[in-house]
Amino acid sequence: MDNILRKLSSEEVAVDLGCGGGSFSYQRYQCKIIGIDVFLDQKTLYRDGGRVEYLQSAATDIPLLDHSVDAVICNHTFEHFAEYRRVLSEIERILKKSGALWISIPNGHGFDDALYRRIFSGGGHVNRFTFQRIVEEVQTNTSLRLVQSILLYSGFVYLKKPAAELKKHFPRSAKFLFYMPASVNRVCVFSINALTRLIDKFAKSHLSQYGWGFVFARGNLKLEPLESYFNVCWKCGSGNGAQHLKNTGRVRSRFGLCSYTCPNCETRNLFFRPMDGLS
Repeated sequence: MDNILRKLSSEEVAVDLGCGGGSFSYQRYQCKIIGIDVFLDQKTLYRDGGRVEYLQSAATDIPLLDHSVDAVICNHTFEHFAEYRRVLSEIERILKKSGALWISIPNGHGFDDALYRRIFSGGGHVNRFTFQRIVEEVQTNTSLRLVQSILLYSGFVYLKKPAAELKKHFPRSAKFLFYMPASVNRVCVFSINALTRLIDKFAKSHLSQYGWGFVFARGNLKLEPLESYFNVCWKCGSGNGAQHLKNTGRVRSRFGLCSYTCPNCETRNLFFRPMDGLS
């Protein structure tokens, strides 16, 4: 996603489709941003003069002109779109010929998605995608072709103790998160983050994997290589390159264990040397 957004100028437009309160950090980029969602909470929306605007709309009927945007960002949304083929048709319509599409989705048959669905009674996930299926769906229903893909790993941040005012929005199966003492909750999220990575390292499994990120475009789109981060913060969910953490002095060893402080939120995590092919 960052690969696409960093290339856009202040005159170009990116759509955050299914944005919620914003699915990425809008202030990091100079392009114009249009956030689109069926539900928009005016209290939580990010404002930046005329650079950011919001439209309340279904993703199946986007109120934008044909070939009017330079990028569409679908960050953790396609698993929620019941009519995702119609959504793809709308993306095809509004994207410029030179435009790019970012999709991040969970592995619909992985541990992370199964845990999320169990705790949140489905959590709005109505689709179960595999790597091959999402690629085939996009390439069948649009003129876009796969340019890049990466593995995404989970921080399990959805297990953190939520703010009390959110209780009415949570299903009964997830209400225990509100009653769990904060100290116990921190230990639990930290532990599942670390334990799944430990198992992955020794068993060559993918318990800590969230899913995948994809870049689709028409023609040749030159982008920097994408990196799959194995170390993901349990508190804020940001991925961190192992070598970068070492080079910036954020990794330390004590009592035979390596840990790092997250560059984004300064929280301490266990540090793991990445598996082959990861950063």
